[in-house]
Amino acid sequence: MGKSNKSKAARDIALRDPMAEAGRKLLAAQLARMKAHEAGSRTGEDIESVHQMRVAIRRMRSLFMLIGAAYKPKTVDKYSRDLRRIARALGRIRDLDVLIHDLETFRPALPEGGQAALDQLIERLDSRRSEHREGLNALFDSKFYARFLRQFARLCKKPGRGAKPVPNREEPHQLRHVLPILLHERLARVRAYDTVLPAADDAILHALRVEFKQLRYALEFFQPLLGSTTDSFLREAKEMQEILGRINDIAVFSDYMSGLKKLSPEQAAVLQGYLADRDQALAALRLRFAEQWAAFNTRARIRQFSDALLMLR
Repeated sequence: MGKSNKSKAARDIALRDPMAEAGRKLLAAQLARMKAHEAGSRTGEDIESVHQMRVAIRRMRSLFMLIGAAYKPKTVDKYSRDLRRIARALGRIRDLDVLIHDLETFRPALPEGGQAALDQLIERLDSRRSEHREGLNALFDSKFYARFLRQFARLCKKPGRGAKPVPNREEPHQLRHVLPILLHERLARVRAYDTVLPAADDAILHALRVEFKQLRYALEFFQPLLGSTTDSFLREAKEMQEILGRINDIAVFSDYMSGLKKLSPEQAAVLQGYLADRDQALAALRLRFAEQWAAFNTRARIRQFSDALLMLR
């Protein structure tokens, strides 16, 4: 449902739309996607529900960051703050969903006794996840959340709501005039990391992952309006984001698991083996990232990006 909504919103956007109007259509699609996954996020029967709901919120926040200048500052600040609050509640669960899944993939490498100790660790994490889900459901049932949905729906339905007035018609405000600048800025924020690579630590790589994500979302929002070279560029950007995402996951998992207390000797041994295995995976991912970055940050790749924007006329 979410994917079709997003595509329909992009098809409805016109090159001569004011940026705020284009944003309104995209926000409406992501709000529908978010609401479609609320029920599944409440129950936890399918971990993809939390993931998809969180992605929809991330996209809305990303859109405000991309074209926030087209809206009144109070509008951007309020909804960005509200979305961040909901995203954090979802994120606590999603992090444990991914960590538990990662631990389960480690199971076949363990002897029978080790698997039993791993199950005990997973049960402990699952209990914590249940606590976070109770908090999430309390948020869903709160007056804050009901008010957010009501007010945000109004923003998405009414053209011009929350938008800055355009003082002069000759000021750049239409999508075809403003979007190329915004997209080039997103790309520049990614490429600027070549000054600190390849000797970057996990914190810098995490920041680069965020920038790749912002670039990817920006292109996907408006992909139907861009040239065909967008497809190839996006594939490369997604791969970079996925590699960096896995690097970040391992760093987060290692910190989280290292902080667990009151472990039995068997659990401590399993945890030590898991962390050692993930350290090896991290080293391989760093090498893969360096190779992919060298292929991505080239003139040919940047030309693909620039060619895609020529359709914005």
